[in-house]
Amino acid sequence: MSMGIGVFQSQGLSQQLNLAPQLLQWLRLLQAPTTELSSLVQHELDTNPALELDETPVKPESDKVDDAGLNETGDDSSFDKNDLEARLEVLAALDADWRADLSKNKSANAGSMQDEQDRHQFVLDSAVADLSLQDHLLRQLPTCGLSEAERVLAELIVGSLDHRGYLVTSLTELAELSGVSLVAAERILEQVQDMEPAGIAARDLRECLLRQLEADRQGDSLAAMLVREHLDLLVAGNPEDVAVRLQLPVEEVRLALASIRTLNPAPGSTFARRPVQYVAPDAAIVKDAGRYVVELNDDSIPHLRLSAECRRLLEQKGLSSEDLTYIRRKIRNATFLIQGLSQRQDTLRRVIQEVIRVQNDFFDRPEGELYPLTMVKVAGVLGVHETTVSRAIANKYVQTPRGLFELKHFFRTGYQCSDGSAVTPDGVKDLILSLIGQESSANPLTDLQIVDLLQKKGLRLARRTVAKYRDELSIPASKDRLRPFSARKVIAMTPAATEEIREPAAAIG
Repeated sequence: MSMGIGVFQSQGLSQQLNLAPQLLQWLRLLQAPTTELSSLVQHELDTNPALELDETPVKPESDKVDDAGLNETGDDSSFDKNDLEARLEVLAALDADWRADLSKNKSANAGSMQDEQDRHQFVLDSAVADLSLQDHLLRQLPTCGLSEAERVLAELIVGSLDHRGYLVTSLTELAELSGVSLVAAERILEQVQDMEPAGIAARDLRECLLRQLEADRQGDSLAAMLVREHLDLLVAGNPEDVAVRLQLPVEEVRLALASIRTLNPAPGSTFARRPVQYVAPDAAIVKDAGRYVVELNDDSIPHLRLSAECRRLLEQKGLSSEDLTYIRRKIRNATFLIQGLSQRQDTLRRVIQEVIRVQNDFFDRPEGELYPLTMVKVAGVLGVHETTVSRAIANKYVQTPRGLFELKHFFRTGYQCSDGSAVTPDGVKDLILSLIGQESSANPLTDLQIVDLLQKKGLRLARRTVAKYRDELSIPASKDRLRPFSARKVIAMTPAATEEIREPAAAIG
């Protein structure tokens, strides 16, 4: 470790330790989702006699005590509740500065073959959250053109898939739950099965493999016939035995079996596995008098006030210095918690209000798009540090007119174009897909050529960023695309960017 880093760590740590411990508690309050917050508040209620439940909650300003009485003694005497927000920002800034300094010292020694802007952009683009299978499929639903009732059934189907991607609940049962006929349910299931990855939402192995073969335009192939009619013979996997039983040429059977072996018997297993979570929304976005407003889930959080008994004890004569110090500390901690909860809710409300302002189109229309929105931009609008926004949205869920979403879903990095507009990563993928779809099969575009074409449209990307997005689209490298390549198939395999920028080419001119 260099001397510079060591000194900075020591100074930064010392400054953080000198800040009141309650500030660290506030950060926990800010980051905790509603379900966890209830437990944290209940613990404080059980352990601090200066707190009691408020059955008729009022604004935190009513919970005031004499500042002079609190600050006469005690190791937290520097606490000033009127300066709460400013001091919280000091802590957030110290934390961020320490991390930034450490990163800067590391990168200074690492060196780079690429300019700083490209490297910074690539780091931002690489911070991709793992999607669950359900998240991945739900993002594709808007492309199906379903009615409200049909969409409910489609969501039920997606929610009934196991970790392999198989439908484990009876379609009849799901149809009854959603009020859709069984005939319509079969059609909707087929639409879900048409999503990427191929083979998803199958009811058994045979259907799973057949859907993959059909997606690869092999629905009428020998491989499909073997899966459809002789799956039991394929278990042994001996081409000679299968050929003899079916009176087919051995070489054709061998090729068919080789094709079948490339299929994925568990197409959902490639996605992030998450335990089933039951979440309570931290807030709801509802329309009131023609505009969207935020309704915080305050009912799940115990409402607190200062204990009248502790107030009385504080004014009592003849208390020992030790007892007086104890009571003052408990009241001070209780006051901070009450105001910290209020500040947490206010911060969350303001963040969601900014989300509504930027993403209004998403809430207004079933096919509404998401626009680029970063924590840095929101922090600038609110006048807080970006780490405050980061903690405010962490593990939070919001109920919207389009369903329940994790709050971070609405934050998307964007690429600045030469005309001042911005394009999301999914919008960039659409552009890459469009360029490759128009390429010559005899002379496919290299990643560098794609970079040049995008730059002519006003969009500057690093080559490895293009390569990363191409890989995410399941498009092989140019040397492997010399044979005819179907972009249409890739479109069917990848989540359409209908929740993103639907016409990125128009956005960048």
